[in-house]
Amino acid sequence: MENVNFVNMHRYESIERIVYQTVKDVKPRVVVELGHGSGALTSAMGLGLRELNNSGRIYSYEINGNSTYGLGGNTVSALQNIQDRNLLDIVDFIEGDVFDTWVKNPFPFDLLLIDIDNTWDSIYNITVANSYINNHIKTGSKVLIEGGDPGHPRINQTTLANFNNKHGREIFKIKHLGGSGRTSISNLEVIK
Repeated sequence: MENVNFVNMHRYESIERIVYQTVKDVKPRVVVELGHGSGALTSAMGLGLRELNNSGRIYSYEINGNSTYGLGGNTVSALQNIQDRNLLDIVDFIEGDVFDTWVKNPFPFDLLLIDIDNTWDSIYNITVANSYINNHIKTGSKVLIEGGDPGHPRINQTTLANFNNKHGREIFKIKHLGGSGRTSISNLEVIK
């Protein structure tokens, strides 16, 4: 993994490695990414797919399209990060609100990454309220979400306990995989 051409933008390095390795382990044919910002995680997943050579594709939805995104002093577009890594044949960028685009018209997926300024309600509306998406998760599709670190302002174990209590039952479980604060990533389990 030392020679992988990650974007390595500021605080993203550890979660880039996590999503890259997740792709290598899961071997998805279809990845849906909701929110790509700078394209750092898109690039990491694309590099993993490239190594797998399984004809996998990433469908990446973002309200701002693939426009320039500044982070940690770096200002580069998601499209430029994808082009710099020769991943244009693997990644499709779709501009628009994720709820009006993919959530409204979902298709089969093996891996779903949700990174849209997450709240538990938005994650619920994607993974539980949409029966098509929920059925794919129940049959084995993997879900990663931005958040999970105790320092994350909205997505952490405390806010999850409050969300589950509000519903009177356990809706989700998370396993924090790495990163810190707002730049963390977790595995999401939707309780059946």
